[in-house]
Amino acid sequence: MVTVIISHECKNYSDWRKVFDADEGNRVKAGFKSTGVYHSVDNANKITIIGEAPSLEAINGFMSDPQLKLTMEKGGVMGMPEVRILSKA
Repeated sequence: MVTVIISHECKNYSDWRKVFDADEGNRVKAGFKSTGVYHSVDNANKITIIGEAPSLEAINGFMSDPQLKLTMEKGGVMGMPEVRILSKA
């Protein structure tokens, strides 16, 4: 199991959240379970998602899926997300 932290900015949090919630099935299929969604206290459009995936390979497969790129565009994600993949020490 790995912990995944994904941060990015979006154009509008409310619009992004609708797309994110609608994409739950793809995350489940990839084995990625989000454990929390946060936004910056000074900018609601700066999002951080914390979750878990079964392996590095699983999360890399999910992150490289062309469908995810389309979903992110639909949600108004701006730029490339910062992705950190961590294992418990």
